[in-house]
Amino acid sequence: VSKKSGFCYGVKKAIEMAESISGRNKERIYTLGPLIHNRYEVKRLERLGVKSVSSIRRLKKGILLIRTHGLTKGIMDELKTKDLSLIDATCPFVKRVQRLVETLSKEGYSVIIIGEKNHPETIGLVSYSLGPVQVVNSAVEIKKLKMDEPIAVVSQTTQSVGAFKALVDEIKRRFSRVKIFNTICNAASERQKETEGLAGRVDLMIIVGGKNSANTTRLKDISSKYVRTYHIESAEELRKTWFRGAGLTGISAGASTPDWLIKGVISRINMMQGCKPAR
Repeated sequence: VSKKSGFCYGVKKAIEMAESISGRNKERIYTLGPLIHNRYEVKRLERLGVKSVSSIRRLKKGILLIRTHGLTKGIMDELKTKDLSLIDATCPFVKRVQRLVETLSKEGYSVIIIGEKNHPETIGLVSYSLGPVQVVNSAVEIKKLKMDEPIAVVSQTTQSVGAFKALVDEIKRRFSRVKIFNTICNAASERQKETEGLAGRVDLMIIVGGKNSANTTRLKDISSKYVRTYHIESAEELRKTWFRGAGLTGISAGASTPDWLIKGVISRINMMQGCKPAR
């Protein structure tokens, strides 16, 4: 089992905040969008009284816990006008990139964000730019860019280190005045490295985490380069046929995957014939 599996610092802090607030308040507690990208943990929090809603219109008087991915600057400003107590659980690493994007745009840089256009973190980052900003995730998109220099490059915090470096090289070929900021979270890069090392010495990899989790998807993509890999959200998805002929199975999990889910997967694998988790 990868040593870096499970909650990262930002997610752990957000979950602890949610549990603490739900334990001492009788008010309604909301998140605008899921607090983290793991539907099983979100359901557990709902049982504690933390409700995820999809739009501001559905918010009533109470407490709003800002999701780990952060929200757009415009939405944050609007929320401050509502009858809500705001508690910010935005990941500290995400907040740092938000501030960086704002500062760089004030200094006259055109900002390029390497990431996924539709990811909530990236949508939030875009909103903090006061000038030209573009999100790219491929060499093709970079070749189509039309931006004035100087250019500043940042990354979605859960981006693949390898993909970031490759796209930075493309940007440097496209523009001459470029400033690079590797804003990938240390925990994300360490988790990717651990998963890569584990995938290289086992016969099969199981990646545990939300299908909508960007950092978990990165782990699956990295692992798939070395060995047969399955991405599951829970132990119920495991199939006995996967383990036929597999002497050693490795397990890694995303930053939003709770320990109780990981333990459930390990327990189920141990029950399946001819398989034992790698440690």
